[in-house]
Amino acid sequence: MKFQLRCLKCDKTYPQDRYVCKCENGCSSLLRTEYQQKNLEIDDRLPGIWKYIHWLPVTTVNKKLLKQSSTFKIYQSTKLAQHLGLKQLLICLNVYPWTKTGSFKDIEAEITFQRALDTKEKGTPLVLSSDGNNGISFTYYSQIVKYLIFLFVTEDARKKRIWSFTKRNPYLHLYPIEGDYYDAIHLANMFGRVKGVLPEGGASNVARRDGVGTIVLEATQQRKQIPDHFFQALGSGPGAIAAYEASLRLINDGHYGKKPIKIHGSQNFPYVPMYDAWKRKSRKIDETFQQESAKKLIDQTYAHVLTNRFPAYGIRGGVYDVLKKTSGEFYSVTNNEAKRAQLLFKRLEKCSIVPEAGITVSSLLQAVEQETIQKDDTILLNITGGGREEMKREKFKIAPSMHLIP
Repeated sequence: MKFQLRCLKCDKTYPQDRYVCKCENGCSSLLRTEYQQKNLEIDDRLPGIWKYIHWLPVTTVNKKLLKQSSTFKIYQSTKLAQHLGLKQLLICLNVYPWTKTGSFKDIEAEITFQRALDTKEKGTPLVLSSDGNNGISFTYYSQIVKYLIFLFVTEDARKKRIWSFTKRNPYLHLYPIEGDYYDAIHLANMFGRVKGVLPEGGASNVARRDGVGTIVLEATQQRKQIPDHFFQALGSGPGAIAAYEASLRLINDGHYGKKPIKIHGSQNFPYVPMYDAWKRKSRKIDETFQQESAKKLIDQTYAHVLTNRFPAYGIRGGVYDVLKKTSGEFYSVTNNEAKRAQLLFKRLEKCSIVPEAGITVSSLLQAVEQETIQKDDTILLNITGGGREEMKREKFKIAPSMHLIP
């Protein structure tokens, strides 16, 4: 056995050959991967993130995924670091052309498909929801591995944020709805209970989290030490959870430090449910952000993909626990602040970035001003998407299979 999944609340375990995302005992808790391999081991024969296969929840790698693997580039910043007065700023670029669609969701998608292919549920269609990048990435990789998916999105996302490199994809069934992201999630969850389909899992999917965790593994490999800080804008929260979980495995290895990476999350004002809850030191998100009236706040945001009304925040092992265990920080970023940060990053680092990455960069600016980081600290800035302005490939809107009303 290479790995097993364990519920963080009741300790129930699940074997590697089952595609499980939630505890069957009904626990309000995440499952976490436990690997037999306790030391970080690199397989340099494999490309990109696959070289960390010993700490990925898969047992094989599809040849088509090897050829179309998405990865990231981590480098030590000079210009942005100098601008901010930081000595050890590591930038992780999840951007085109290293990621095939210009988003770190590509990494999550390819690991998820491989995990599904490795289990008893192999071939069972996946059901998921998206407000943008996730849908683009899963659409792309569904065609690579010829795996059927049912994708629920908002009509607004279909028109403005979701696209494909091909006009047709026989492995995609797209269902736009007249509503917000929560409505898409709700309908996807309902559809996921239909016999013969498989809920993809979202933040509860260990393939997503362990895939993103390779960012921390790579940065640690470069520095031979777990970075002090991790910055990323959060929608549902798997990125922050992934970074923390990866640092725990590195601590257990014993060669890279004894402190988990400190998590710095950020959201786009005025829709800031996790920021608000964390500032109140509460595990519970204010219902104001989860009611129908919250749509008015969501409509005012620039980084629309961050507007999940029910993120993995209060659940055992979720964002609240991760922030608490790392003495983490949370930031609220306005639309104008995000746009200014995008321009600053492009000017200094020569790469266009998506709105949510602008939120991340702006939160780093706030951290410097508020002195929640020190100038000598090693900081890992996760730029979750970009390079799309420089993309040469033609992008097409995706024809819906059917319009739905929630």
